[in-house]
Amino acid sequence: MSTPATMRAAVYHPGNLNLVVETDFPVPQPKHEQVLLKVAACGSCHSEVFTLSNALVDNRTYVFGHETVGTAVLLGDGVSGIDLGTLYAIHAILPCVTGLPPILNSDGIGMNGGYAEYVAVDQRQLVPVPDGLAPEIAALATDSLLTAYNAIHNVAGLRPGTTKRVLIYGIGGLGHQALQIAKSYGATVFAVDYKPEARELALQLGADRVLTLGEVATETTTGTLNVDIAVDFVVNEQSFTFDKAVTKNDALNFTAPPSKIVLVGVSADSLPLNSAEVLVANTQVLPALYGSLDDLRACLDLLSQGVVKPVVQTVPLEAVDQTLNDLRASAVLGRRVVVPTLPPSETKAN
Repeated sequence: MSTPATMRAAVYHPGNLNLVVETDFPVPQPKHEQVLLKVAACGSCHSEVFTLSNALVDNRTYVFGHETVGTAVLLGDGVSGIDLGTLYAIHAILPCVTGLPPILNSDGIGMNGGYAEYVAVDQRQLVPVPDGLAPEIAALATDSLLTAYNAIHNVAGLRPGTTKRVLIYGIGGLGHQALQIAKSYGATVFAVDYKPEARELALQLGADRVLTLGEVATETTTGTLNVDIAVDFVVNEQSFTFDKAVTKNDALNFTAPPSKIVLVGVSADSLPLNSAEVLVANTQVLPALYGSLDDLRACLDLLSQGVVKPVVQTVPLEAVDQTLNDLRASAVLGRRVVVPTLPPSETKAN
């Protein structure tokens, strides 16, 4: 298959609040052990809004997009086990990258990513997408579901048959998928969000109870809301204060397993914490970021089996800045996914 010399791509330029959709960006040529893929779908993420805020200064120019699936169209030398015409999910982090922390030197974060018509990646990053799984759904396995799965399965340590009480704070692109994993394992799930439509979605997805911020504030003050695990997809001073309050239930039983606060949301906020309060309350505070290749395979299975049914809206590449602005305004329900082949005016909900 012949490929064009240039393509459309949404490019980050240092200091810009928005991306620039360029129409003549060079199509990459796959190097040794690299594969060129035609991008089928790429999810949009709050971490991109964080980068555009310049909370972490990034002086590199590159194509955004780190939640990507694409069809293999050209193989570099040394590539084996990759089939042309097959749809692959891309694990964004290249093994053994040196220099910056890997997550800051990965596809769509420092290196050219999936907000483009084509992307070139190392063959080791590719996992085949199960037959019949739509690209815009499969894309979520490469970041939002992957991160939610890591938080619930690995960091929180939940397993099928659990009887744990779990609070999910923030029912957004990641939280609404984390809720479904926790429920599939048997957990009692409390969902917290300030948006009525997000709370309604949580109920539709099986949450045992939904709460407003005011209700959480009242019940933490009275001590009537207690959970074993709080998974925080927002992470600001307010949410973390609530996390600590709802996980104190084991403080009087020091032989019980520790409660856990799992921090997933990307934030530059300073969080109120001293060692005494978590030691006395027997609470672990744990970060959760991304996931492994094996986790990616597990997430594709969850999607193909229908265990997780994400809420997805697809938009064309030309709508990427509107999507990021909507994320800034917390105006996205579920996950929004860029599909470069969509006409500029077309938007679809799944």
